[in-house]
Amino acid sequence: MNAQIFVPASPGAGASASATSDDSGRPDSITRSMSAADGFVCLATSISADAAQRAHALHLKADPEILHKLRVALRRLRSLWWAYEPLLDKKDSALQREEFKSLANAAGKTRDWDILRDLLAADRSAQRTFSALLASVDEHRADALSFSRRTIGNADVERILRHALTGARQQLDSRSTCPTLASFAEGRVASAEKALRKRVRQAASDKHSGYVALHEVRIAGKKLRYLLEFFLPALDGSHQAAIDRLTAVQDELGKLNDLVTSETLLREYAFQLGESKVLKEAVAYLQEQKKHHMHHAHEALRTAW
Repeated sequence: MNAQIFVPASPGAGASASATSDDSGRPDSITRSMSAADGFVCLATSISADAAQRAHALHLKADPEILHKLRVALRRLRSLWWAYEPLLDKKDSALQREEFKSLANAAGKTRDWDILRDLLAADRSAQRTFSALLASVDEHRADALSFSRRTIGNADVERILRHALTGARQQLDSRSTCPTLASFAEGRVASAEKALRKRVRQAASDKHSGYVALHEVRIAGKKLRYLLEFFLPALDGSHQAAIDRLTAVQDELGKLNDLVTSETLLREYAFQLGESKVLKEAVAYLQEQKKHHMHHAHEALRTAW
């Protein structure tokens, strides 16, 4: 699959098919002086090409890791469309983000079962206790992988990405004026920082605040981290320390999210997963782990901010 198909054919794009990208999906070729529109094309082209390649690879091979990387690419695209919402049609942007989210959710089904399995098999005693349950989890995980591949394959991801990029490019081209990437990036990063600070204050002010408050911090932190990674070459000063701090907090909040998602999955599939006594023990086990990580998540917030 050729990544060049995602470069719009219209002239004056300011982005080329030769733009390279690192694992964070940030092309090396964006600069402070380019327009915000050209920066969008450069970023969206790179991340879309990565997502399309993952979708193509998934068609050839049933690999859960490919699904995970596809989901990450789709999440980055969703964050990029959110970042550019002030310059795009708001209704169309919201619909596009929902489409990316739907595809990411389909890609994430297998990952959820893998995480549940890893949590229940975290130590040998847990493996012995939940051996029968783990066998059922493996069956559902295999079904989820088939479902994810089928859903992604039928969706025609390449067409969706091309349509999204073309539509956004047309909206940006129709604007009479467009800010430089530097000024636009600084403004959007500041907005994301403000939103994160608000969520952190709400969650950290009460050590007994629940998962929902911490989850909101996780979402806001992820948006800010993605924006910093996208726009790093166009921002003043060094932001690597902020990215590292956000990553550390995200890791802790991610562990908590895995536990909550796994507990929800167990409850959702309780009837199909077999013996109710073992299932109750598994839920109790995850709840105990969740309580432990809630404490660590609050400590991480207070340390980082």
